Amino acid sequence: MAVILCNLLGAAFLLPLGLALGSFFELAADRLPRHESLLWPPSHCRICGHRLEVGDLIPVLSYLELHGRCRYCDTPIDRGIPRREALSGLAVALPWGIGGCDHPVGALLVGAGLLLAGWAYRGWRLSRNNIRNA
Repeated sequence: MAVILCNLLGAAFLLPLGLALGSFFELAADRLPRHESLLWPPSHCRICGHRLEVGDLIPVLSYLELHGRCRYCDTPIDRGIPRREALSGLAVALPWGIGGCDHPVGALLVGAGLLLAGWAYRGWRLSRNNIRNA
C-alpha cells in the first residue's frame, strides 16, 4: 500500500513538471524556426501582440478556462498545444506512477526518454513539413 501511495504522490508531483516542460518545448518549437528569442519578448499573442499574464500561461488549465481563445482578441488557439502539453505531463508522470518508488532512476529515465522522444519526433515532423513547403 505504501508503494502505491508513493507512486501516486510522485506522479502527482511530476505531472506539473511535465506540463511546464511541455509548455516550454511548445514555445521553443514555435519561436526557434522563426529565429525568435526564447526569452524576449515575453509570451504574447501572435495575432494581437498582447503580453500574456501569469494566469494565461498555466499549461492546459488556462486553455480550458479561456475556451481555446485568446483572452484579448478572441483568436482561436491551436488545439494541439494543450494536447502536447498534456502528453508531456503524462510522459513524465506515468512511468513514476507505474513503478517509480521501486525503480526511481529507471522511471525518471523512461519519463525523460518519452518526453524527449515525443518532442524530437515533433521537431522532425515540423522540419519535414518545412522542407516540403519550401
